[in-house]
Amino acid sequence: MTEPVLKVENLSKKYGDTLVWDQVNAQVMPGQVISIIGPSGAGKSTFLRCLNMLETPTSGKIFYHDQEVTQMKDKELQSLREHVGMVFQNFNLFANMSVSDNICLALKKVKGLDEAAAKDKALALLKQVGLADKADSYPSSLSGGQQQRVAIARSLAMDPEVILFDEPTSALDPEMVGDILKIMQELAEQGMTMVVVTHEMSFAKNVSDEIWFMADQQILEKGSPASFFQKPQTERAQDFLDKVLNL
Repeated sequence: MTEPVLKVENLSKKYGDTLVWDQVNAQVMPGQVISIIGPSGAGKSTFLRCLNMLETPTSGKIFYHDQEVTQMKDKELQSLREHVGMVFQNFNLFANMSVSDNICLALKKVKGLDEAAAKDKALALLKQVGLADKADSYPSSLSGGQQQRVAIARSLAMDPEVILFDEPTSALDPEMVGDILKIMQELAEQGMTMVVVTHEMSFAKNVSDEIWFMADQQILEKGSPASFFQKPQTERAQDFLDKVLNL
């Protein structure tokens, strides 16, 4: 039987006295695309960032295969983040480095590639995301959509097993959203395991294997896109869908 890539057991998160979510249990299987959706303030991004310990949960356990992530020290977490990549809402590129150098940095420092091999891999990844002609440009000269494509290429450079996407299109102009979703769809078709916090209902509906609906300090529902969008199990989910689908 296939083991989960990521597993969460009784995970809770508090900020001071404020409970974000409580006793959450979930698992991600190899090759799955999970879309986490729900109202603003439900703690979706916080949950995602806990999966590779960019945020520390208050209690509970997270496992990457059979390794307990919540017990890892700094060096182990650095290794984990090679396997569990992250694409952020606001790109997080180094402004003082060219596009190719943004990708080469980790290839050299983490993967130990020499300059030539790192450049070759960076160019191949830029070609994959449609930006081969921007290798020598700086992030400030790129559109938001282009910067996000570079950020995806940078994450792919580590050959991750899983990529976490934290609202990857929310900082983009509407006409740029499609480019990013297309790349994510292509990655899904290639079998990449992805956990995506998103407001893009068409992506959630058409690309995901499973929807996690987060609200009221819980993952209230988990299910296939067809079942969730056609027949949500809770009034809270129905209310959410009525609002977002009737905008």
